[in-house]
Amino acid sequence: MTPTRLALVGAGRIGRMHARALETSDRVELALVADPDERAAAALSRHHVRDVRELLVRGGFDAAVVAAPTTLHPEILDVLIDAAVPVLCEKPCGLRSTQVRAAATAAAEAGVPVQVGYWRRFLPSLRDLRERMAAGALGEVATVICAQWDEAPPPAAFRDPATSGGVLVDMGVHEFDTLRWLTGQELLGFAGFPSSVHYAEPIPGDADNVSLVAGLSGGASGVITLTRRHPPGDMCRVEVLAADSVEVVTYLEPPRSEEQLVEALRLQAEGFAELVAGTPGEGATLEDAVIALESAEAAAAALEAGDQALARRDGKVHNRGVAPAREEHR
Repeated sequence: MTPTRLALVGAGRIGRMHARALETSDRVELALVADPDERAAAALSRHHVRDVRELLVRGGFDAAVVAAPTTLHPEILDVLIDAAVPVLCEKPCGLRSTQVRAAATAAAEAGVPVQVGYWRRFLPSLRDLRERMAAGALGEVATVICAQWDEAPPPAAFRDPATSGGVLVDMGVHEFDTLRWLTGQELLGFAGFPSSVHYAEPIPGDADNVSLVAGLSGGASGVITLTRRHPPGDMCRVEVLAADSVEVVTYLEPPRSEEQLVEALRLQAEGFAELVAGTPGEGATLEDAVIALESAEAAAAALEAGDQALARRDGKVHNRGVAPAREEHR
């Protein structure tokens, strides 16, 4: 089988992880890299250009992986979709749901396949859990807990909500998508509180710790915990509390977190190659990305309400900080 040739747009931290993942596969290969930092691009491939437009002129690839900064996602998607290039775009595909909605419309009109980088959907452990939940093997699901705990906060410039969207867009969208995908239920509303504990210089609009509870359309509830500081290392875990069973799946666990992420990105890239070849995709769509960002926007409103309640309290919290998420998708 001839490997699918992928162009990588972005040679930063996540771009380097994608490059490592492609190196481990015989089904996809890194054809060239686009990044304005020539040294960073050259470190990943001897075939490199400065930007996505030069990429299109150079050619020699079948599809593109977008791993550039979030603020650049909408512009790069526009260029690639207009050129009819299939795209695997890192989440969240933009800072606002309206941006991703516009990209979804453009891709649908052009007939260009676009997959979004919610890589949890390709993990065998989570796929198995999802299948058993759907088959009723665990009994009726009551609560699903999603934890994403990063080893250390990223640089302050990255945490600025104007560039990363803050913790809910940078981290939370993964968990919103995971909850929907695992349960087959929609997120109907949130209650939440940010913690006042900070591990680095406080960044306005970006809490270091966030706790959320989500209502789900099938009657279950979701609990999401996000933290910028977990000293043992990056950790991601799902716990399912059901009528007949309790299941725990830790799919990123130190000290193997980075190795596990690279493996997940390989599986995702190979799934994308199937989409490029015309097989119906199993990854997240742009519509899924829209819903994840709409959820982040609703969760932000819940956190703001919760924060205001904490500021007003006189010995106990008077307001749970509840905000509606979105209308249920049918």
